[in-house]
Amino acid sequence: MMRFRYFALCASGLALLPLATGGWSVPAGASAPATKDTVKSAQPAGISDQQCAALTGQKLANVEILSAVAQPAVASTAMPAFCRVAGKIVPEAGSDIRFEVWMPSAGWDGRFYGVGLGGYAGSIDSMTLGLAVRAGQAAVATDSGHQGSPMDSTWAKGNPQRVRDYGWRATHLSTVAGKQLVKAFYGRDADRSYFVGCSGGGRQALIEASRFPEDYDGVVAGAPAASWTDLAIAMINPIQAQLPPGSAIRPKQAALIQEEVVRQCDTVDGQIDGLVADPRQCKFDASKLACGTSKSAQCFAPAQVTALQKIYAGPRDAKGRPVAGAYLPSGAEVGTPSPQLGWEGYLLRGDSKPGGDTLVSGLLRDLVQTPFATPETFNFNTDPARLKSALSADLDASPNLKRFFARGGKLILWHGWADAAIPPEATLQYHKAMLKQSGARAKASSQLFMVPGMQHCMGGTGPGSFGQMNAPQQGDTPERSVVSALQAWVENGRKPETLVARRGIGGLMGIKASGPEKQRLLCAYPKRAVLQSGADADRASSYHCK
Repeated sequence: MMRFRYFALCASGLALLPLATGGWSVPAGASAPATKDTVKSAQPAGISDQQCAALTGQKLANVEILSAVAQPAVASTAMPAFCRVAGKIVPEAGSDIRFEVWMPSAGWDGRFYGVGLGGYAGSIDSMTLGLAVRAGQAAVATDSGHQGSPMDSTWAKGNPQRVRDYGWRATHLSTVAGKQLVKAFYGRDADRSYFVGCSGGGRQALIEASRFPEDYDGVVAGAPAASWTDLAIAMINPIQAQLPPGSAIRPKQAALIQEEVVRQCDTVDGQIDGLVADPRQCKFDASKLACGTSKSAQCFAPAQVTALQKIYAGPRDAKGRPVAGAYLPSGAEVGTPSPQLGWEGYLLRGDSKPGGDTLVSGLLRDLVQTPFATPETFNFNTDPARLKSALSADLDASPNLKRFFARGGKLILWHGWADAAIPPEATLQYHKAMLKQSGARAKASSQLFMVPGMQHCMGGTGPGSFGQMNAPQQGDTPERSVVSALQAWVENGRKPETLVARRGIGGLMGIKASGPEKQRLLCAYPKRAVLQSGADADRASSYHCK
């Protein structure tokens, strides 16, 4: 879940590691956003290095300021001078929450930006902090209470306090400390605060909105692991489906699945564009992949066909009732631009242990503090309730956002239909429950976008880039950046009904686009984009919402 930060982006050549003295590396070519929506005021003058260093003397509850260092501007990366503060929070014995706050030395736009992090977190997201500073915003990020890789869960065993920190406490306490440091540095509070995250970061966004509605004025929750416990159950199903002899599906077979899904379902939406607009409408016949029917060298043995059918059916109890979400025939099964984003990276067990195995095995082994089932022995009749009893209170986000909306908060949800890590229908279920439980303001204060062909947080064959991962950069507008759209909504009352997205990863995290831009219109759910007859399919203006 959310391995893309370390795999796909690294594969694209992006540097993720901060340097201690201002040598932080990001893609060049972006500075402040082209347009700034209404805030009270910007910070006009530079703040001295001494004022930054003085923050080491700040006395905050349960917080130790470890360093406060003025970072010089770096022209080659368009990085402005900023104050970098590192701190440690210990809310109870055994906790060790690390966080950083980055604040522009000049030109602050009055906004405060919270950074979400996926998987099991374990590090400070310097790239996203840097992009926020380049946009003129002060920003906070946390390691969620432990150090390690996003796939490592060993920190949790025997440390229930760190499970609490990871689940909900670290993000909130880092936000509180970050706002206090912003006030100490600039002499006033931030005008507006936003939290943006995908996957586990999307879960953090919903945790903040539901548990601590005063922390942020708006949140973007992408492909959220809103219910970690339900996600774990969903991840277990493909593992068990591929346990019988000969049933494990090889990563190389993902291409055949994708080819056949597109062949059967591309035209269901009335458009031939290589995309399945809504996989729920795809009545996919997996038997067409079987050897003897398919002539491909990667054809499926009978046991593999059965395994694939079980994956599509989702986890079910003895009475056949679904107990969590299923992975869908999306037509974008092959990981693009990185194999780690597709079925090869998360679901298929033929050659190696995929990411879904690692994540859910760690959850059951380490986050649950008493001996529990393994993914292979998990019982869909009895263990879901046991798992929820053990972890739901700390890990799962409530769909009741009544208090958040009551104080004017705005929520944008989005999810890729081709997500191989988190079933996209899980977000539809959360959205439905949220509207039901959050009162009269919920519909007017929330928006959902479902993205065809998009994989986990990015990538895929569809429109996978719409400014969803970072503070708005140069050229980003509310029409082309979901984060800019959130700011415009909170500050100027402009609720986004459409977004212009780009195929590929050009424009994402400052990555330069290669070749002509291929656009697609995203429509607020439940509407979908329909191509006008004879129009250019690669221009967003060629579509209307229906």
